Formats: sequence, C-alpha cells, structure tokens
Amino acid sequence: MLDVNLELAPGDFCVILGENGVGKSTFFRSLLDLDNHEGVIRVHGDSPHGRIMGVLEHPMMYLRWTAAANLRYVLNDSKAENRPGVRALLDDHLLRKTYGKMSTGQRKLVLLAAVLASDADVILLDEFSNGLDQGSRQRVREVIANDSAARARTVVATGHDLSAFGELPTRVLGLHNTVFTDLTAEYNADKDLLNTYAKYASRNAA
Repeated sequence: MLDVNLELAPGDFCVILGENGVGKSTFFRSLLDLDNHEGVIRVHGDSPHGRIMGVLEHPMMYLRWTAAANLRYVLNDSKAENRPGVRALLDDHLLRKTYGKMSTGQRKLVLLAAVLASDADVILLDEFSNGLDQGSRQRVREVIANDSAARARTVVATGHDLSAFGELPTRVLGLHNTVFTDLTAEYNADKDLLNTYAKYASRNAA
C-alpha cells in the first residue's frame, strides 16, 4: 500500500523512478480509479473523473477495429482522427489499419495519440517508449513538449529506458518502500536522469 501526499502543478512533466514492484503502476491505477484506494484525488481542486487519462501496459482496445474507429470510441468523437494530437502522430495508413494487425510500436502510437488528443488535464504514461523506434520517440517528445506549452497539462510518467524522456522532465520523484522522495533539485544539477537514479538507488541499497 502506498502512502502518498503529492501535489503537481499544471505543465509539470513528472518522472517517477523506482525498481520493478515498488508500486509505480499501482499508483497509476489508483489515479485512474482502477484500484481501490483511500484518500482523495483532486485535479484543480475538483473531482478527477474524466480529467485523468493514461497509457498503461495493458490497454483496452478493440483488436478488430481500425485505429480511427478505436479513437472515435475512446474520445467519443466521430471525427477524432482529425484532432491535432492524432494527426501529429498517425498518418492515414495507420489510421486505417486494424489494431490487431499492428506492431507493438504502432499500437503504442495509437494509445499515445488517444491521450494527447483527449481533453484530460492529467496524462499518465507507463513505459510509454516501449516498442517505439528512435524516430517515433523523438516525435512523441516533440508533441508532448508542444502540448505542454500550449495547454499546460500535467504529465506523470514512468519507464526503465530513462533516455526516452529527453529534456522533458520538470519534476523527478523516486519511489521506494511506499515513500516518494523529491529528486528534482538533484536532477536539475546536471539534467542527467540516469545519474540521478543511480545515486538514488545506491542510497536505498546502503
């Protein structure tokens, strides 16, 4: 069980660091109300219902539907494929492709397009770079950076390939033994996420 007291500002890109099994995905599932939890979650002081959306490792998409059809359903918009967040990541060929016939990377792009095209105030990205080639990663980072500048949405992300985050992080938290530690100042000293995590993990192992 996690005991969390955390406040993030609009526009923050927060990376959560931690070993496998420390509760990062459980934290995300609680924010999405997929797991039972105590306490209160607020977005801009209000109920988070409909205001948090995430890309998790085990998403629900209809395998026999095209990407466009899935996006229309998820976003409740008959013209969802025309949203800028979708067009920035998906071309016409991929939009017409059946989800079940896509590669891992193509599926991840569809999921990322869904959350970035949504009206959510908070976006959760769990292992967002898995399956993406370097070109796709760079494109996703650019879309997230532009989205953050334009809409000041809060992004909370996890991932074991720390290089995938590039220059996006504005907040860095470590999670160990159910406790969050703010590592932002340490990260800002050299902007090296891998080094920040190595020192944090070393302290926890001592």
